[in-house]
Amino acid sequence: MVKYQSAALAYKALNGLICVYKPPCVSVRQVQHKIVTNLCRDLNAIPDRPLEKRVEIVGATNAPMTVKLVPNYADHPLVCGPRYIHDDFKCSWATHLGLFSSGVLLLGLNEGTKLTYHINMARPTRAYKVHGKLGKATDTYFWNGKTVERSTFGHVTRTKIDRVVAYMQSAHQKSMYELSGIHMDSQSAYDLASQGLLRPSNSKVPVIYGLKCVYFEPPNFTLEIQAVNEYEKYLWTLVHDLGIQLKTSAHCTGVQCIRQGKFNLDMSLLRKHWQLEHIISNMDHCRELLLNNETLLKPKSALLSL
Repeated sequence: MVKYQSAALAYKALNGLICVYKPPCVSVRQVQHKIVTNLCRDLNAIPDRPLEKRVEIVGATNAPMTVKLVPNYADHPLVCGPRYIHDDFKCSWATHLGLFSSGVLLLGLNEGTKLTYHINMARPTRAYKVHGKLGKATDTYFWNGKTVERSTFGHVTRTKIDRVVAYMQSAHQKSMYELSGIHMDSQSAYDLASQGLLRPSNSKVPVIYGLKCVYFEPPNFTLEIQAVNEYEKYLWTLVHDLGIQLKTSAHCTGVQCIRQGKFNLDMSLLRKHWQLEHIISNMDHCRELLLNNETLLKPKSALLSL
């Protein structure tokens, strides 16, 4: 990692995109605040410019006076405050993660806030591992909600859950075309599909592209979901609906974002690495990834007016 000789050089390097791992039960705003706080702390610990000098004239007025330069203590951090504060940074997220969700989170620092806007407009797919549990339903569809129903789940097998999940995936994909007014068997549908991944032009409409069960050990199971415009409560609802389709009940126990576009868990910074040197190194890695994948900012796939 690069050691910066001055805080000013390090601050100038903090313009870009970073990929961090958001812990569960920590809001995105708390993540932003912690990262900016750590950056201010690390920047203020680096030796900065010398104190400004002031001219001091000493001696009697009826005799030759001495002119000399002395430190200007009005410029001292103990007097004027830290060199770098929260207001020196701009920080925004590309796509939001809910309070109880964890995983990949893209943040833009300073000039990098423009990149988060373009990524948000490009709507890259996000992949999740959604953990669920059979046998109980709650009023919020999450584990911390009030229990509203209990049921047996001994009849649920891996074959049944795979069949229901496959049906749910095909139903979501079919509804995407139906909402856009395009018939599945038409030439227009084929032309759109041949252009690549279809993306909704409306950022408020969730679209599921992939849905499969990757772990099943009753009563616990894990779904891998690839989606656009999804949100936390929507993913909880999918688990609840799966329980109904299986003629039992289910609730969500955890949501983890494992990938957003080309950004995955391997390049996301853990909380212990939310420090200046690691952040600058991660920013360089993200910049290289964006240069090698121009479609992350300007996708070529078709837009559906849902």
